[in-house]
Amino acid sequence: MFRISRKLEYGILLMTALAEDPGNTAKSTASLSDKLEIPLPFLHQIAHALMHAKMIIATPGPKGGLKLGRSPQEITALNIAEALDGPISLNLCTESQNGSCAKQEDCPSKDLWCNVENKIIQELASVTLAKMTKI
Repeated sequence: MFRISRKLEYGILLMTALAEDPGNTAKSTASLSDKLEIPLPFLHQIAHALMHAKMIIATPGPKGGLKLGRSPQEITALNIAEALDGPISLNLCTESQNGSCAKQEDCPSKDLWCNVENKIIQELASVTLAKMTKI
């Protein structure tokens, strides 16, 4: 079954919630956890990965919290997916061209998986937070 990870699903929810604030004010992780119904420890894990990718900023203190680190027009669904789950790769065949697949040279399905993977990557790269939130 093809399925996106829960981490990515929650990451998109978090990023769109932050993008919907035109003032880009910091939101507490507790309030985001409640609003988005994301367990707080998992929200912290997701936020850490997104901070590492410089897509969000965490500010400490009583009025601190999370806010976007870049404009919603600059952040794509692909950026979020790769920050949380790593590079998009449907199978071993598309993941590496280093000969790790024994059927690499004459695989009948390689082109299919490469084409599907490329379309997924192109679609994710074409959708920004601004488009998702219609701002």
